[in-house]
Amino acid sequence: MKNALPSKSTIIFVLTIGSLIAGLAFASVRLLQVEHTLPAKESYAEIWAISQAQLDMSLLADSLKGAAETRRGEAQRPDSPDRSPLGRLENALPKVDLLLERRQAELISETGRLGALEAMRDRLGDLRAVLQQGIAPEQASRLEAEARSFANLLQLVSLQVTEQAEARGSAERSTYLRLIFEVLAAIIGIFITSSILFFRVFRGIRETSNAQRLLRQEQELSDLVINNISNQGIVIFDEWLNCLLWNPGMETLLGIRSADVVGNGMREVIPIFAKDNVASTLIRATSGTSSVFEDAGLTETGRERCLEINCFPLNIAERRLGIAFVRDVTEHWLARRQSEQQAFNLEIQVQQRTAALRQAERRLIAAIETAPEGFAAFDSTGRLLFANERIRAVEPVSIWCRQEMTLPVFLQCFAMCEGADTRLLAADSVFEDIAVDLMIKKDAWAHLSVTWADSGTIFVRLTDITAYKQAATALQSALERERETTMAYRSFVSMVSHQFRTPLAILDSGAQRLLRRGQALTQDELATRVQRMRNATNRLTRLVESVLNAAKLDAGRLEVNPSSCNLSAMIGDLCERQREMTPHADIRFDAPLMPIQTRCDTILIEQVVINLLSNAVKYSGENPLVEVKVWVDAGQAFCSVRDTGIGIPADELSKIFDRFYRARTASGIAGTGIGLNFAQKIMQLHDSSIEVQSHEGIGSIFTFALPIENAGQASQAA
Repeated sequence: MKNALPSKSTIIFVLTIGSLIAGLAFASVRLLQVEHTLPAKESYAEIWAISQAQLDMSLLADSLKGAAETRRGEAQRPDSPDRSPLGRLENALPKVDLLLERRQAELISETGRLGALEAMRDRLGDLRAVLQQGIAPEQASRLEAEARSFANLLQLVSLQVTEQAEARGSAERSTYLRLIFEVLAAIIGIFITSSILFFRVFRGIRETSNAQRLLRQEQELSDLVINNISNQGIVIFDEWLNCLLWNPGMETLLGIRSADVVGNGMREVIPIFAKDNVASTLIRATSGTSSVFEDAGLTETGRERCLEINCFPLNIAERRLGIAFVRDVTEHWLARRQSEQQAFNLEIQVQQRTAALRQAERRLIAAIETAPEGFAAFDSTGRLLFANERIRAVEPVSIWCRQEMTLPVFLQCFAMCEGADTRLLAADSVFEDIAVDLMIKKDAWAHLSVTWADSGTIFVRLTDITAYKQAATALQSALERERETTMAYRSFVSMVSHQFRTPLAILDSGAQRLLRRGQALTQDELATRVQRMRNATNRLTRLVESVLNAAKLDAGRLEVNPSSCNLSAMIGDLCERQREMTPHADIRFDAPLMPIQTRCDTILIEQVVINLLSNAVKYSGENPLVEVKVWVDAGQAFCSVRDTGIGIPADELSKIFDRFYRARTASGIAGTGIGLNFAQKIMQLHDSSIEVQSHEGIGSIFTFALPIENAGQASQAA
């Protein structure tokens, strides 16, 4: 058993006694020091001795002076032997010897004059021998001066010793005063500690009286409590488990009377305390170990019962005892056991349901991972919960979300895609449902949808809609083409009806004129009328051929029959024919002298050249100038038709070969918009094309090329 720590009162009491003893000892020591430091009177005795020696030296000097004057014949009264120079010297020598003793020598050595006094003593010895033999007047004067110097030396030593004595006395008085104050402080401390000690003793007596009174009250109260607690048993025992107290509650719980237990060993009388675990726990309580445990078992009637035993150490009169509180907790024990069983069953159900949820979660994750769509889930703050690999591999996400991916950062990755709007940038402040189609890269489209769930989770889906967009784009293009074709056909029908109406009107007018005038017409008028009717017929024929060729081309029934053809000769004939049809036009033809043999469908190529020539004449104003050139270069035969007409705007050059398309500069000029398209298709059937260069208001150049039959011919033509 561990020793109890001293109380605070005990510590204060011990410290007070120690302080009192220390104060008494300190005061005693200081009083002894005061006694030893009382100023002594030796210094004044040495000063008196030095003064007497100085006086004798002065008297010696006076006697030497008198001796010198007597020697000179002055009349003086003779001195007694004691007042003679030798007598004065004999009186001074013992006093000087006294100054050179131990105590006086120590004081004089502090002045630094001890060596001078020792030399003076030696000189005085020599002077005594001189005086015993007798001295002359002159010698007496010199000895007088020397005696005067000795007197001055002793006077100086006396002054210095006096000053030292005064300084030493002042220091001793300061030390004495300090010691007196320290003793007074020690006495005051002794008085204070004595007062504290008296107060503690008085208070201790009063506390002891109160403690005894409280102890009696507590003992009476504990006896009252112990004896009147009927629902809880209390037993006090020693380290050998001998019962010292057995309250009525124990009698009620175990059915054993106090008289049968108190004073006896509990293991022999009470079966529950005979158990090893219970007995060992009670013994540990007497050693200072507290514990709480339950003991469950069957009563004599076979009923289940559980007792709760609380064991605590108890110290009474320096005896190691133990106390145990025993309480019947059978109802709580049964309820707890039932709740534990229910908790165990519930835990099993939770584990089963958790396993099912985890399995479902794994299935859901597997389904999401293998889904063709990108999927991600975020919490209400925008923090990522889950994202499959498909959505992570999308190019904007894989580039910009390499580290932390939050909902605002994720949506901002798509903010620069085509089709994005400002909601993707404002998602960091207020999350809302978003559905938008984005072009994440060239020819790749995705549908991005952001949806709030009731639980606060935000789901993001990214669906690849490239095929849908391509189909929609193709459908839109087809619809646009169909719309354009419909509009073109409507324009074509309107234009063709107008174009057909003009030559038919000419034919009808000419026929009516011939019918009305008949034989009245002159030969020239008749030729003119007939020529106009032929021209209208030819125009009508060309219109019909253009329409038929376009229809054949659309139906895929236009056949190409290539054959050898002298291109320069054929184009020259076509230029001559055009001159006959439009005599007002200046058509210039430039070609090599050597024939240029190409392999092509002559009929179709003629239609191409005729179309280019007629357009050049038609769009060149009243006095058209058309230049046709044929040449050979790099194994190919080239033909260009140049006019100085209205030209084609630069923004319409790319559309000039579209079917039914006519430039805005051609407004008011008859035409169907089929000729150039048909000519381009013919050249494409010959693996070639028509190139155009045009400037609005200046003119146009149309050029096409055909392969020649052999390289030798090409070199000769060049």
